[in-house]
Amino acid sequence: MKKTILVFVLTLALALSFAGCGKSGTADVTAPAGTADPAAQQQAPEAAAAEEDGQNPVMNVVGVYSNDSSVEALVEAEGMENAKITVTYAGSPWFQNRTVMSGPFDPETLTVTFNNATLTDYTYGSDGSVTSETVSYTDGTGHAVFNPADNTLTVTEDFPSGSMDSVYKWGPSPDMKTVTDPDHYAPVTAMDKFQLETVVAFNVRTWYVSENWFAMADVIRYPIMVNGVELADPEAFLGYMVNKTVSESDRDAMLEEDLLDMFVNGEGICMGDGEVWMNDPNYMTDAEPVLQVIALNGIVDRPET
Repeated sequence: MKKTILVFVLTLALALSFAGCGKSGTADVTAPAGTADPAAQQQAPEAAAAEEDGQNPVMNVVGVYSNDSSVEALVEAEGMENAKITVTYAGSPWFQNRTVMSGPFDPETLTVTFNNATLTDYTYGSDGSVTSETVSYTDGTGHAVFNPADNTLTVTEDFPSGSMDSVYKWGPSPDMKTVTDPDHYAPVTAMDKFQLETVVAFNVRTWYVSENWFAMADVIRYPIMVNGVELADPEAFLGYMVNKTVSESDRDAMLEEDLLDMFVNGEGICMGDGEVWMNDPNYMTDAEPVLQVIALNGIVDRPET
């Protein structure tokens, strides 16, 4: 989008320029504690050596294993006979839980038996620092078994309600999420990244997909153009939206918006495929950062019933 934008005027041409947005590339991230550098994992583990080589036999199976749900299991050697397994769930960059367990490793059965599993919940700030740490339990029991035939690790934890098996395949998870650049949105706002993504953008996405136009009306910068119609104030906006709805494809695009490192350029922050654009009228001033909706797309006439 190469047009010069006058912040104090939203013309029809500007509204049309907000029809779509690109997606930012994958940001460089720092792996959280409990994960390993994928580049360091060069080959899958092999069966334990038949002869003594003077090292912990766990060395034959160390590395990162993962499943399809943003979970990684890091296997490390501990001392000369123990294995340490750290299972990290990171489906969000702002929250993780981590279970650490260790115990003797049997090279004949490739089994680790543990009675000290500790589950800890962590929350993170925009800069990646830990803001809270809560221990859920410290004496979990169970065992873990390696299967070199298919390069998997099965961790079984025993709970009062029964045992639970988790199977991990060799290699890191592509879905692990960690805190990225806290200044990602700095070109358009000084708002804290955590607040922007987890509060402001979360609310706007919710209101859009649920068609809560009453809530949306309070965060719009007026006048706003919708389908070529200029709406001067909340009353005009709400009156116009009475017979409008969100198209199915645009609703799907916003539901798929994960609110992490959203596309940003000089015009503002783009959500979904351009369904919503926001920017900060207080940017580069001493006033409190605030994001306002400056463009809405994907709005269509409600089918007649």
